[in-house]
Amino acid sequence: MLVAPLAGCSRGSGMADTSAAPASGSATTAFAQPVSVQNCGRTETFDAPPQRIITLNGHVTETLIALGPGDRIVGSAYPDSPPAPEIADAYNAIPQLSGRFPTAEQVLDQNPDLVVGGMTSAFADKDGRGRDALEAAGIATFLFSEYCGDGFTGLEVLRNDFTQLGQVLGTPEQAKETVDGIVSGLDSIRDRIDASGAAPVSTFFYDSGTDQPTTIGTRGVGSVIAEYAGARNITPDSPKPYFPTSWETVGERAPEAIVVFDYGDQTAQQKIDFLKNQPIMATTPAVQNDRFVVVPLADMFESPRMVRAADTIARGLHPEAFKDAG
Repeated sequence: MLVAPLAGCSRGSGMADTSAAPASGSATTAFAQPVSVQNCGRTETFDAPPQRIITLNGHVTETLIALGPGDRIVGSAYPDSPPAPEIADAYNAIPQLSGRFPTAEQVLDQNPDLVVGGMTSAFADKDGRGRDALEAAGIATFLFSEYCGDGFTGLEVLRNDFTQLGQVLGTPEQAKETVDGIVSGLDSIRDRIDASGAAPVSTFFYDSGTDQPTTIGTRGVGSVIAEYAGARNITPDSPKPYFPTSWETVGERAPEAIVVFDYGDQTAQQKIDFLKNQPIMATTPAVQNDRFVVVPLADMFESPRMVRAADTIARGLHPEAFKDAG
């Protein structure tokens, strides 16, 4: 196997070991000059498209496959759920380093020149995967902006993240096509609901929790998906993507529907059964009318899956708007 030079960040610190061959090359756009991006308060500069990439979350892996460099991903981690069918073959061909987050040693062993995470926990300092530590080893990093700065305040955040990644990876056209597809997909869902004349449905988004329920706030992918799906989030009390509320608060706001996030040790049906037997929730219109919508948590992150999440919720809340759709 021929050994090609690796792309890297322009920094004074040592570069990643280039002795290992990169993954088979995907079509890239050569840089006429170094590309610099601002990501979560950091400046990252690249002299050439990265050739050995590690993705630390399942939705990040799926996103990078959509953006073009799937064959340059030399290791993935923390699969959120089975991959979307349309990218399953490419996803399953990527070596999985860990079912959770990999150790720092597992990351370094792959000689990556770029590590991409979808959550701040992907770059945990205590586990040796901090961005400072990786970059000190000459490894570039990129964090999806949902979990930094002002958070995911709208689709402009996704457009900026994916456009920057397209520039860095040398696949700007694939990035633009991916973003345009997500935006048009979400717009078409909202347009269909608007055309039907349906009003937003007051909705409780149930993540988990028995003593206290965890739900979505006003900033985050969940809040944006709710808007496009014709749901009125009954808990706009926190600027965080997720936060704990109280059963009393949910009961007082009497949701008409409940979206249940499917993940973890409890099945979605077990969560629904719990809600039906929770004394306060049993008084809500949503439970009394058995109005539940189940969405995989993996669909609620910054990725192309956002369209599927919005479509699932919209069809559950506004079936009349989709009665003539496939």
